[in-house]
Amino acid sequence: MSGTYYRPKKRYKIKYKNLALLLAILLLIILLISRGCSALFNRNKEDKPDDALTSGDQTENPPEGGLDSTLTTDPTLQTSYYFTSVKMSDADLGMGDLALVNNKIKFLGSVNEEELQVVREKKNDAYSVSNYEVKVLPQAMDALNEMLLAFYNATGNDGVMVRAGYRTVEYQQELYDEELASTGQDFSTLVAMPGFSEHHTGLAVDFTTYRNGSYKEFDGTGDYEWIMNNCYKYGFVNRYPAGKESLTLIDNEPWHFRYVGKVHAKIMHDLDYCLEEYIEYIRNFTVGTGFYSVNLDDGSQYIVYFVPKSNAETTDVYIPEKDHTTHELYPYEISGNNVDGWIVSFLYKEGSGIVVPEPLPEDEPAVTEAPEGDEAGETTAEEE
Repeated sequence: MSGTYYRPKKRYKIKYKNLALLLAILLLIILLISRGCSALFNRNKEDKPDDALTSGDQTENPPEGGLDSTLTTDPTLQTSYYFTSVKMSDADLGMGDLALVNNKIKFLGSVNEEELQVVREKKNDAYSVSNYEVKVLPQAMDALNEMLLAFYNATGNDGVMVRAGYRTVEYQQELYDEELASTGQDFSTLVAMPGFSEHHTGLAVDFTTYRNGSYKEFDGTGDYEWIMNNCYKYGFVNRYPAGKESLTLIDNEPWHFRYVGKVHAKIMHDLDYCLEEYIEYIRNFTVGTGFYSVNLDDGSQYIVYFVPKSNAETTDVYIPEKDHTTHELYPYEISGNNVDGWIVSFLYKEGSGIVVPEPLPEDEPAVTEAPEGDEAGETTAEEE
């Protein structure tokens, strides 16, 4: 027989009064524990910010939106918006008005040459064009007409001649080889390398002047200072300003203008930035850090921010909704920076509208068309 043994159990007689008391005590303990856990949960929730609004992955995962009462009203904060997304691929990096191109950054985009417009066929009578080979994209064409008509109305000067626009890589190679042959150098700070020229974008133009049968270099002085001071209002910037040579990698060229759009040209003008500086600066404004706000001269307000490209095949570029019920979007534009991401701008508040230039006076001076071919603009060197 083992060392274990059987001990008869005591029998307890259950008293209903004792059972009721025991149940009451048990319910009280459960209630106290429940209240303590609830208080601890609420305190932790208050101490911990909402991950959807503050996490480091905001660029990839912005908030889908909550109750309207939770939205803020500061247009520079992502918490003021619901978002939808547009997928962009690396092939889109070079597409748009803000593609940064210089002697270190090759143009990654492409231009559908069928979309290019012949400046001589589309221009107004406020300026002339060297030949029928000068072409630009439609947005640059519209801005060019608007700017040079306003210049004529302000000064009465019709002497601006557009002598260069879009260039193929092959033609840029010819210009580059000619420049090196003439200087004996192995590198040029006047002519961009093939594939690295702004003229490949279809958004750049070069000016000269043609008045009274003679050509002169466009130096941005005299009447032409008006263009230097006001081009940003029409979406153009002087691309290679004096003092920025170490950034642009091209010598000062007062005759070279690049279309970037009115919003970005205004910011660059206000901050005295060249395009290299602007592309670097706007990287500071993201969905996670906050947006940049700018007011144009007509009173309209635009919001600008940067979306870095992801490591995936596509990047979700988030666009704010103007109306979350209908999912209507703010009017927006997306441009690749030709390097590492996309710049978004959208119209947050409308202004008084675009100011239409006054029509040409009735007694407008006769505009002399320049001779066609290489004769036009011979007094200035072929540059970037």
